[in-house]
Amino acid sequence: MDRLSKLLSSGKMVMSAWTGQQDPLYMAALAETDFEVIIIDMQHGMATESSVISTIATVAPTGKPVLVRVPVGRFDFVSKALDAGAHGIIAPMINTVEDARKLASFGKYIPIGDRSFGPGYTISVLKTTIPKYVEAANRDTVILPMIETQQAFDNLDAILDVEGIDGFFLGPGDLSVSVRQNPMPDAYGDATIDMIRAMKAAAEKRGKLSTGWCGTVQQAEIVSEIGFSLASLGSDGAYINQGANTMLSSLSFR
Repeated sequence: MDRLSKLLSSGKMVMSAWTGQQDPLYMAALAETDFEVIIIDMQHGMATESSVISTIATVAPTGKPVLVRVPVGRFDFVSKALDAGAHGIIAPMINTVEDARKLASFGKYIPIGDRSFGPGYTISVLKTTIPKYVEAANRDTVILPMIETQQAFDNLDAILDVEGIDGFFLGPGDLSVSVRQNPMPDAYGDATIDMIRAMKAAAEKRGKLSTGWCGTVQQAEIVSEIGFSLASLGSDGAYINQGANTMLSSLSFR
């Protein structure tokens, strides 16, 4: 139950896979890589409610924590993903304090939130007991609003001050789109890099987590230098393409 919190308190930036796939065999293979965490994307990925539930169960025996990015506004699935054994939730387009409070209410048990009680499946997946899970859930499950618009950045301090919000998850592409008013992203570009540093400072001041998405190794190096606790790296297509091309390029006869 405390796998994720232990990783996040290690002092090293945790590296997460990012997947939107449904196939359990693919998920099992991904979980055997050196990524320390698996993030399932339901917003832009093809993961469905049923595939998320099966993926969490597939990954669980490896001991690697699973986070789920729910679709926009799907607060109802926050609780269900946690009941399925997810260690945390990433919620897109959280722009206001009201959004953050609603997210926290579905992600945390009382007295912090209003998460409905139903961990029967959770304890089977995570190999724990109901009393142990309930005692640890508010502490060890991570609720992360995505900060990916100018409005969210402007409200960041108030969002981070909401009880039950454990930090933020940076959406660098959409943040650049919002700030620049240009539909083509410029993740970690000049228009937003100082904002990202300010976000880290705001979270650190409150003892909360700075996490985010990185499309490239270079972007992961940037957030490591800034001091993020967790970063996802790449996505399914990159893993397959780069892996295949690396194998092919190593052949002596090509």
